[in-house]
Amino acid sequence: KSSLRKIETIRNTFEDYQQQSFLKLPVSANYYTTFLLITLLIMFSAIWLGFYMARGITVPIQQLAEGVRRITEGDLDFKIGAKATDEIAILVDSFNTMTRELNESRLNIQHAHEDLKRTNIELDRRRNYIETILDNIGAGVVSVDKRGTITTFNKAAEKILNLKSENIFGSSYHDAFDFSSYQIIRKLSKRMNAQDRESIEEQIDLRVGENNLTLLVNVQVLRGATGKYRGLVIVFEDLTHLIKTQKIAAWKEVAQGIAHEIKNPLTPIQLNTQRLKKKYYENREDFDRVFDESIHIITQEVEGMKELLNEFLRFSRMPAPNPRPTSLHKIIDDILISYSEHDKKLKIKKSFDPNLGAVPIDPEQIRRVFINLFENATDAIDEGGAIQISTRILQKEKLVRIEFADDGAGICTADRDKLFLPHFTTKKRGTGLGLAIVNRIIIDHNGSIQVKDNYPKGTVFVIDLPYSPLVLQTGNSSARKLHQITSSQS
Repeated sequence: KSSLRKIETIRNTFEDYQQQSFLKLPVSANYYTTFLLITLLIMFSAIWLGFYMARGITVPIQQLAEGVRRITEGDLDFKIGAKATDEIAILVDSFNTMTRELNESRLNIQHAHEDLKRTNIELDRRRNYIETILDNIGAGVVSVDKRGTITTFNKAAEKILNLKSENIFGSSYHDAFDFSSYQIIRKLSKRMNAQDRESIEEQIDLRVGENNLTLLVNVQVLRGATGKYRGLVIVFEDLTHLIKTQKIAAWKEVAQGIAHEIKNPLTPIQLNTQRLKKKYYENREDFDRVFDESIHIITQEVEGMKELLNEFLRFSRMPAPNPRPTSLHKIIDDILISYSEHDKKLKIKKSFDPNLGAVPIDPEQIRRVFINLFENATDAIDEGGAIQISTRILQKEKLVRIEFADDGAGICTADRDKLFLPHFTTKKRGTGLGLAIVNRIIIDHNGSIQVKDNYPKGTVFVIDLPYSPLVLQTGNSSARKLHQITSSQS
């Protein structure tokens, strides 16, 4: 019974095995199919995820590449619209920021370029306008830069100096100008530097070709907006024709003045001659008295004419000054001794600058100037009137100023412009040459003279003379040193 049960169990087990053997292949196939499907699903998901992630990287990079290409073509308005994260997002944002800033910079550059273009147009207009002015003015204008190279040379300069601008532009003024012109400019610039001045002006005589010219030369330092030295501007003004015309006019006026002054004494000479003739033929008893009176008047008038002619000769033959170190104060003091016992009992006051040393002047000519001014002052004031003489140094201008002031009636405004003309006088018996000689002497000393009102009344004559600030000393060494400086300035 026990064996039968075991056999039954074995039979049942074998039948189960046989049944399971039939199911083995479908189950295995099902397992493999399921695994394959899961594997394929995983692979598809991984591939899709990879493509998705790659697209998130490659699309912004492609747009970046496209943006670089568009920027190189000049399209600065391009902007990347792709969304990204992490470092790619930072790169995209930086690229968009860069294109925006580049676009703004381009607009700023365009605006600056337009402003610069307008500025250049305005500068060209102004340059053309200035060149037109320079080409149409009568004065020659030459500018040189700090290296001495000529940068401006107008038509008047071509005509005056007999040079062609196209031959000298860009060349050194040392090579472009002839020796005499170069020496004049060099002398003026050296004097300007020695006197620490920004400009200097002088009238010079220059031979250009076959012509002798009188030029007024002005040399001016050219500085930039910051005050930096940029070069020189040299202006030549041809005064030849003007001076010739002025000389002719002056000689006409002189001739008229002399004729008038000679005619005046001729009338009393003629009248007294006729009077003598009449008395002589009438055989009058008072003939001797009339004779003496007439001869006295005739002699007096002849002496007046001789004095007039002598003054005229002194004016026309004025020698060139011979400057040497001289004390102005001593000249004035010597003259004052002569006026200390004047009939009008003058009140003379002095106000001398104690620091004033020797001045390079011709003492004889300057003495004559001071005597003329003293005579004018004494003629203008009443008895007991005052004359004040003062001197002072003008350090900045390198000048010494001498002032002669009186409290007389003064000079009317209408007469001031004619005051230094030959044969103009407000005196009844004046020659009109005194102040003309004074003016001539001062000009020959490179100085100036002017007349002003004295307050509350009277007249002031103001003389300015070149001065080097050296104190007058005794001994030959100081005089020699001053003479050397004077010679270098002249």
